[in-house]
Amino acid sequence: MAKTYRVGVVGCGGMGRSHTGAWTDHPAAEVVAAADISETQLQNLAEQFSIPEVFTDYNEMFAKMDLDIVSIPTWQGVRAEITVAAADAGIKGIIGEKPMAASMGGANDMIEACERNGAKLVIGHQGRFDATNTEIRRLVADGAIGEPTMVYTRAKPMAGLLNTGTHAIDGWRYMLSDPETLWVIGQTGRESDRWERRSRCEDLCMGLVCFKGGTRGIYEGDLPEPVVQMPRIYGTDGQISTGEKGVILLQNSKAGGWQEIQPGPAETNQYQEMLDWMEGRIPEHRSTGRQARYTLEIMMAIYESLRIKNVVTMPLETRESPLELMVADGTLPVLEEGRYDIRKPFPEQAK
Repeated sequence: MAKTYRVGVVGCGGMGRSHTGAWTDHPAAEVVAAADISETQLQNLAEQFSIPEVFTDYNEMFAKMDLDIVSIPTWQGVRAEITVAAADAGIKGIIGEKPMAASMGGANDMIEACERNGAKLVIGHQGRFDATNTEIRRLVADGAIGEPTMVYTRAKPMAGLLNTGTHAIDGWRYMLSDPETLWVIGQTGRESDRWERRSRCEDLCMGLVCFKGGTRGIYEGDLPEPVVQMPRIYGTDGQISTGEKGVILLQNSKAGGWQEIQPGPAETNQYQEMLDWMEGRIPEHRSTGRQARYTLEIMMAIYESLRIKNVVTMPLETRESPLELMVADGTLPVLEEGRYDIRKPFPEQAK
């Protein structure tokens, strides 16, 4: 008889509902417990999905529920300690949201705990399962635009690097077949006391990333207009953009004008691939903790570049968030008083 995986969920907000719904719909999984410090959110999730056991202490859930898998769709600031606790409790499958942590130290602790305990760690960069992104990855690898020279993202406004940057930069890495990062240079501005999901957030930033082979990645976050429209990927023999409904637009020397490519359906999702990895049907999940760590490292290096006022040569050794360090030492003083969270208001914001 096929195994039914016992799943627990820590964090019962919007992404908690997403994870719980995905596991509930999977024929090989059963959500048996949930945990959250908010009893209201906890009870709402339990009622919606008929979850039999609920806890306000995730350590108690880990100790009592004999879980095979835990989803940790919490905010990034607390995810590292929960992941370490889950791995130390013997849970063998752990899937978290992105960014994986709020600092490199947290990310390193997560990976070390999982490797020490034989747990498989996945971070939910679901863009790696998007059929358009996967087809672009194949086209680039097959030389459809020659050697890739540049990837570019202008983030949506008022979102923050750790929020939108994690999607954009991990997307670059995936479409380029996960190259090594050589160096990063960046700039960050923070004059207001801006937060995102209870982690300090910049007002604006930009980063220039150099990957092995020389491909550059350019990230713009909340920079002034005008906006420059650019393809997603440039190469020595063409470029790739995307159109409506996931259509890929390819231009190169082999054909005149733009070619339209309609990718096929997605072959799997992050939850099924996690089970495939746990059961040995594939060598590795495409969104492992180590892959997510590389993405976080690039974002932290954008902050670190301002802190050291220089290019950051990888690997990044700073465990703490460089943004937090710059706020603490006065490098980024608050000029507009009044903290505010762009994702979920602080209590004083609601007044």
